[in-house]
Amino acid sequence: PNNDTCFLEDFVMDKKTALFFGTEKDGLSKEVMQEADGFLKIPMVGFTESLNISVSAAIILQHLSTKLRRQALPWQLSDSEKMDIRLEWTKKSINSIDAIINRYYE
Repeated sequence: PNNDTCFLEDFVMDKKTALFFGTEKDGLSKEVMQEADGFLKIPMVGFTESLNISVSAAIILQHLSTKLRRQALPWQLSDSEKMDIRLEWTKKSINSIDAIINRYYE
């Protein structure tokens, strides 16, 4: 439990957000916990005290993606952002990319 915990249904998506999910055994690193702006809590009933990571991630992503689609916020990546990501991933998938780029500019 953290002081800045927000129930999932109360979470306001009005700016860029990064979600981190820790392992079931160890959770998140201390560094991530210290740097986090806030924490989400999934409401539970009955005797359930926790959910495994795949269930937690699925619940949160489903809820937030549905909520996001209903809002009028421009959440999609721009064409420029998409291209930057494609180029970065392409570079990571090619062996000796630095040598290839250097040969191109010679």
